[in-house]
Order: sequence, then C-alpha cells, then structure tokens
Amino acid sequence: MDIFKLMRDFWDFSFENPNKVNPNHCALYFFIVEHCNRLGWKLKFGLPTEIAKEAIGIKSYNTYIKTLNELVDFGFIILIEKSKN
Repeated sequence: MDIFKLMRDFWDFSFENPNKVNPNHCALYFFIVEHCNRLGWKLKFGLPTEIAKEAIGIKSYNTYIKTLNELVDFGFIILIEKSKN
C-alpha cells in the first residue's frame, strides 16, 4: 500500500470538496490508515470504536459513526461488516 497516494487522494478530495470534509474526517481517516499500517496492511481488519474515538478525541458515538459513514460514502473506506454489539 502506498501511504503517500492515500494521503494525496484524501487531500485532493478535500480541496475539491471543502464543504464536505471537516477535521473529524481527517483525524479518523489518518487514524484508520495508521491502524491498518500497524496491522501490516491487512485487507480486512476490525476498527474498535472506543479506541478510535479516544485516539482522535471524539466523545460522541453519533459524531463518530456519522464521520465513519461519510468516509464510506466518500469512497475512502469500505465497510465490510458492522459490529454486532
């Protein structure tokens, strides 16, 4: 995986869509990229909600899930399966 291409693609999208992207998107996307990197670039991996929220400073689950779903809508994340808590 080319981390520089991931970053470039994200920032290109951000500059083209300034009305859609906010700091939460940046923080969560970069955390997901870092998490994936630490896991050795697995194609499928879990994303623990509470760890992600703590890492990026989001307190509200609603804000977190809205941000995650928007990253999916933007095409940066592929959601394979939702948690079944």
